[in-house]
Amino acid sequence: MYQCICLLLVCYSAVHAGPINLFTNTTMDDRPDIEFIDGDIAFPAGTAPGLDSGRNAYIQSSKWTGGILPYTIDGGVYTASQITTITNAMRKIEQQTNNCIRFVQRTNQPTWLRIFAGSGCWSYMGRTKTSGSQDVSLAKPGCVYENIAMHELLHAVGFAHEQTRPDRDSYVTINYNNIQSGTESNFQRYLTSDVNTFSKAYDATSIMHYKWNAFSKNGQPTITSKTGLANSVLGSSNVMTKLDIEKVKAYYGCA
Repeated sequence: MYQCICLLLVCYSAVHAGPINLFTNTTMDDRPDIEFIDGDIAFPAGTAPGLDSGRNAYIQSSKWTGGILPYTIDGGVYTASQITTITNAMRKIEQQTNNCIRFVQRTNQPTWLRIFAGSGCWSYMGRTKTSGSQDVSLAKPGCVYENIAMHELLHAVGFAHEQTRPDRDSYVTINYNNIQSGTESNFQRYLTSDVNTFSKAYDATSIMHYKWNAFSKNGQPTITSKTGLANSVLGSSNVMTKLDIEKVKAYYGCA
């Protein structure tokens, strides 16, 4: 059964040096079977909403049964340390949600996440298949940081970027004059009928929020706060915020 997509927010400026800033570095997998919206959300080719129509995206994401996400990590690709970083990101989501969301190594489950070292950091949103593997790309080394892995895994759980909320224009300004040409669609806004915000407040610090200079063409802000927050605050969390946790738990019935 499909559920209306839920909204959280990514902090791609990790606490360590070297991570890819996904929203300024747009190099992604060049695969004919995939297209992207909002920078890092994958759809099967020809199915991504809003890219050609110019309308706000309409997306419905399916939940993972019981909040359990089976996974595999491509063997022989990541170092032991990198695998630990990825699994630590999973454990952090589990801990923060009190095991409302759980990641388990795949045995015979018909649908699972395949974490692989593609180009860029990206994921599908929610459970998109009833059988087979569903890709999550964590390019190495730039995407293999806990906060980046958490962000992409939360997309897989079923959450979009916070600044795509229908009410976002009450909280932030999108500075289109500073956005790289051709990437404007990454700043689309969802319709009220398309999403469930669980009546939670807008969360500018969320791990699922764009940073202030996402897709900037000139180093100037592409997003600024209307409530007086400093640029550095936007998308500044390296873990799930209190509101992030509340939304995930509400969506999966653990509230």
